[in-house]
Amino acid sequence: MNDFNKKLGKLKGNTNPFSVPKGYFESFPTELQEKIIYENREYIWIIKLFRFVKPQVALGLMIVAFALIAITTVNFIQTNSSNSTIDNDLYTRTIEVDASEFTEQHFIDVLLDDKKKVNDHSTEDSEFYIHYLIDEDIDYQTLIEALY
Repeated sequence: MNDFNKKLGKLKGNTNPFSVPKGYFESFPTELQEKIIYENREYIWIIKLFRFVKPQVALGLMIVAFALIAITTVNFIQTNSSNSTIDNDLYTRTIEVDASEFTEQHFIDVLLDDKKKVNDHSTEDSEFYIHYLIDEDIDYQTLIEALY
């Protein structure tokens, strides 16, 4: 290998073709720091803008999401309620036409029939309840007050 180096030295000479410029190592740290600071300056305004705009964008998106949920809920409720109710015109027509078919006596009879149904108990049920209350030793005065 040593022979090879001698022959190579004779062909090209003993000079190194590569060299470092004068003052390179003295100025390298400052040049590197200036380059880093310059690159950071490019991104600093973007970061500041992002920090300022981020809360407003989040608030805006939250308001939009709330509005979409509210609109969807209202539409859903309206579609369900409109299916179960009748049209106002049909309701008005029904009341006007059908109300004329009933008299005051019809309403009185219906109300009296309802009262009769409430007070109409079979004697077997009544006896069962009476025996139960007696067996449980319930105060009669309490029962009378509860019934009337």
